Amino acid sequence: MKPILLIALNFVREQRWPIFVLLLWVVLLAVVGLFADLPRERDDLLFIFKQIAIYVIAFSVFFGASAIYNERRSRRILGVLSKAVARDQYLAGLILGVTLACAIYCFALGVTATWTLGGAGFPISQVWFLMLCLVAACVLAGTVALMFSTFLHPFLAAGAAALVLGLPALASLTLSVRWAYIVPVFILGTAVLKANFKSPGGLFWFPVGLAFLETFFFWALATVIFSRVDIAVEVE
Repeated sequence: MKPILLIALNFVREQRWPIFVLLLWVVLLAVVGLFADLPRERDDLLFIFKQIAIYVIAFSVFFGASAIYNERRSRRILGVLSKAVARDQYLAGLILGVTLACAIYCFALGVTATWTLGGAGFPISQVWFLMLCLVAACVLAGTVALMFSTFLHPFLAAGAAALVLGLPALASLTLSVRWAYIVPVFILGTAVLKANFKSPGGLFWFPVGLAFLETFFFWALATVIFSRVDIAVEVE
């Protein structure tokens, strides 16, 4: 467990600037909340909250898609895997790193939304449930991108992940909503986008649990693929 945690913490340290940029959006919501008339402008605040919340899902894809590439380009991956760290542990560490990076953002957003949206009448418990939905969506999206990045360039990996995440969403809109549960990132993101003061939503735990279960599946699949990759080959 220690190697996994160290890899995760190192990932967060390396991604500190993208995380900082993300947190600036949270600061924006806080500033708007300071000067807003909460009872009268609460819908505008909720709109800003939704937009800021969804950004982190896209960032999680890029976090996952670029993690292995950056490690291989710096040759750091050779040093890590030469220290009795198994490849499944290495990937688990990267996934945990993506989780921590997104959780930092979601926690900051949740704290800010608690006193802005909560002060305007939005249920605080629902704010934090939506943050959990975001974390689950980010972990799954990042893991899918990481799986593709084991054998694709980061840009291609991000594109392939977008297809895997987007096709069930498209099918749910054109055929049946059940298709969205194949990869429930869309369902979890929609829970955030559809929340409003009149109908803040409920605590639907199934897609959250399914997202974490599928994260384990894609991690296992990534491990199988990564075990056949020659990491000594230099990348451009």
